[in-house]
Amino acid sequence: MKTVRDILRQKGGEVFTISPDETVFEAIRRLADLGVGSLVVVDQGRPVGLFSERDYTCKVALEGRHSRDTPVREVMSTNLFVVMPDTSTNECMALMTERRVRHLPVVEEGRLVGLVSIGDIVKDIINEQQFVIEQLEKYVYYS
Repeated sequence: MKTVRDILRQKGGEVFTISPDETVFEAIRRLADLGVGSLVVVDQGRPVGLFSERDYTCKVALEGRHSRDTPVREVMSTNLFVVMPDTSTNECMALMTERRVRHLPVVEEGRLVGLVSIGDIVKDIINEQQFVIEQLEKYVYYS
């Protein structure tokens, strides 16, 4: 069974972050520049929340706030679920499904070491299933 560590080895451990004191405008600019959907909000080296396009849409645009005046800390999602590198991909999928989250910061010894998304987990599970299918086909063909 694969783990988060395996996924991070393949995709790398780079995590895009933002400070809770930066403005929503800066966060949106960073999302656009990086081509990603969320940023981990980090305060003194520790993950304290997530900021996503959904946070902007629901908590800034729809509420009539101004992105240049609103700090990220006021609109970030603080219901943060984290995993460790040894967490299995199946455990991640279950957590993401149960808690309805799309991103899981990866923490080791209190330090942020990566981020996995629902896309990373689904891709890994599909690849694993494809491998099993190929092995079964070979078994059936050569039996």
